[in-house]
Amino acid sequence: MMLVRSLWGCLLVLLVACSGPSFDGTSVPARVAPNFTLLDQYGSDWTLSAQRGTDVALYFGYTHCPDDCPTTLAKLARAISLLHTTRAEIAFVTVDPSRDTPSRFKAYLRRFHGAAIFGLTGTRAALARIYRAYGIWAQPHARNPRGGYDVAHSSPVFLIDARGMLRVVHFDSDPRSAFVHDLRVLGA
Repeated sequence: MMLVRSLWGCLLVLLVACSGPSFDGTSVPARVAPNFTLLDQYGSDWTLSAQRGTDVALYFGYTHCPDDCPTTLAKLARAISLLHTTRAEIAFVTVDPSRDTPSRFKAYLRRFHGAAIFGLTGTRAALARIYRAYGIWAQPHARNPRGGYDVAHSSPVFLIDARGMLRVVHFDSDPRSAFVHDLRVLGA
């Protein structure tokens, strides 16, 4: 009987060890994140596959967003700063290319501290391919009271490890502690 318990205990330890890391967000089967190239806030090409060696938090939004986008960027920047690492960065892909130019991104991203953040824009065709690859939808809608327009969009945060593997997906409403935990697990 003791031998059976020992064998079951060993089997359990092996199963837990083989199951991989435990994330607070939604784990996805590890696969290479769809690659893309866009312009960053400095007018330079930024390519996802060139970020190997760095964990990337990939988020889709826009600079004129009144609430969720700046809140999520601030949460991600703070999560990365709490880890005291330079091995993680944020890629903020626009869903509003008409207004989100490199110069607009450059001015907007000055508001956020604690992490490297790249504001990424491109042609509508290039962005459409990226949206399809990541399952993102975006739709401008009626003018808002301030005279502009808002963009309704899906807003997951994809965490991509330093090997370029898509590992976990979060909602933008997830707490900062969940991002800290999962970025720590990715960086381990």
